Amino acid sequence: MTRRKSIFRGLKLSLIILAGVFLYYNFYLKNNDYYSSSNALIGGNFELVGEYGKIYTHDDFIGKPLLIFFGFASCPDICPYGLSVMGSVLNNLEKKSNKFNVVFVTLDPERDKPDKLAEFVKLFHHNIIGLSGNSDQINSIANNWRVYRKEIELSGSALGYSIDHSAYIYLMNKDGKYLTHFSHNVDAEEIIKELEKFI
Repeated sequence: MTRRKSIFRGLKLSLIILAGVFLYYNFYLKNNDYYSSSNALIGGNFELVGEYGKIYTHDDFIGKPLLIFFGFASCPDICPYGLSVMGSVLNNLEKKSNKFNVVFVTLDPERDKPDKLAEFVKLFHHNIIGLSGNSDQINSIANNWRVYRKEIELSGSALGYSIDHSAYIYLMNKDGKYLTHFSHNVDAEEIIKELEKFI
């Protein structure tokens, strides 16, 4: 192979690589970077069931910023901790807490029936709304919020199974659009700092 052919081949390969990087950035990253901006593809319509069989949809939470967390009542540590953080946020906000909606959605609809879930979330704060539904409804909202969940068999346990899941607390604006998210073990003060922008 002559020197000219070698240089030409190298330039051609470089152009192909650059084109690939360009396409990857513009058509994959931009379309899949769910957590980077207020235009993130998180959230959407849903229909779930709360205490006493009350039906809740996306529209019921429009008009106020929304904190929404996903988990299940039999969760041994992550969910109780995240709910404790959300309870602390509401306690610290005191009378201002009514300016926000706070929701916990189960990922275990088979065990977490609406009334049972309502009792569970009230252990952390009476203003937290617990939502359940059938499997299709839960799958739909989990997919819309990009929530990872996987049932894990627990051999020898009375529970039978647990659920491995992502543990983010999402903050949506009053129009139902994604703003940011927090880890379940975030300090309550960090969430309050974000919420105070709306007070």
